[in-house]
Parts: sequence; C-alpha cells; structure tokens
Amino acid sequence: VFHLGGLAGVPFTGKTGFGAYSAHVAEGGHAFVLQAPHIGMSDELQLGKYSREGQSSAGSACGAAVGAMCHCAAGNPMPDLAGTTDDYQMNFLIHEIGKRMGALQGIADENAKQAELARQTSDIGRGMLNQILSTNFGDESSMLFVFTGIQINMPFDFEDYFQPLSFEVWKKDGSVVNLFNEAFGA
Repeated sequence: VFHLGGLAGVPFTGKTGFGAYSAHVAEGGHAFVLQAPHIGMSDELQLGKYSREGQSSAGSACGAAVGAMCHCAAGNPMPDLAGTTDDYQMNFLIHEIGKRMGALQGIADENAKQAELARQTSDIGRGMLNQILSTNFGDESSMLFVFTGIQINMPFDFEDYFQPLSFEVWKKDGSVVNLFNEAFGA
C-alpha cells in the first residue's frame, strides 16, 4: 500500500508521489490505483454525517468536503492558494468546491445535496488523478489499473459499501480500456 491521497480522497502527493509509488513496480509487474472520497450516513439516516463510536453526536463525513461547501455557501472569501502553506489541502478543496457550487446550491433536499457533494468531490479527485498518472514504470508489458468510486460509511448496524464509478486499464501504447461494464455490468 502506498498512499497518494489526502483530504477528500484527492491524490495530493501529485506526480512526485505517483512516481515514487510506481518506482516500486517490478519489470513485468503492474500497478493498481484506487481513488475514492467517502460519504457517511448517520444513525438518523442523514448523508454527509457519520455516527462514530464513542461520540454522542454524528459528525461530518467527509468533513473536509462538507466544510468546503459550507465555507462557499456562507459567501466567505476564497483563501489565497499561492500564499497559504499551513492548510493547502483544505484551501484547494474550497476553491474546487467553489467552482461547483452551481451544481449544489439548487438542491433543496439535504441528503440529495450531500450525495451530489460526494460526486463532485469524486470528480475533483479523478481530475487530479488524470493529471498525475502515467505508465512510465515496469517494462513494456506493465499496465496501470485505475479504479474509482465513493466509499459509503454506513450506520453501526450495517456494513460499509463501495460505489464503483470507473475501472480502467492504461496500457503502454497510450490506450485506455474501460473494464467497468465487464466487471460490474451495464
């Protein structure tokens, strides 16, 4: 396991982190990347909240995504990305969620809004993932498998779920083969 991610499942380690990870791939070997933000569901069946063991009330999940959306919805100023190093990941999320507030603000139902926030957060992570991945590892037969989705943390009496969103294999010739339908059906 090599962690590329940070807040909201965004692969903040970037090209350098992926290069460090892929340098471990043996000749003839392959690499697998899983990218997924998470969303919680509280005991009261509220999306965007999670009832954690040992805590008397549900908290945000994904807290960073919910916090970024609340920051933007309140009309707070955008943080300075260039001059901020002490909370870069959160500030990046605020900027990215801010670009997507149009898709979120018109949703009246809070559960539907939180579900859309998870989808938007997934798109943010996938966008960065597409920028940092390469097949420059292993040998000519090595392939990169990329699996994305949303981790759904359920209330105590239920098992967690994973919602697959994409599954691809990237080949050295530059082709990308979509394996989603084969793996999960149409």
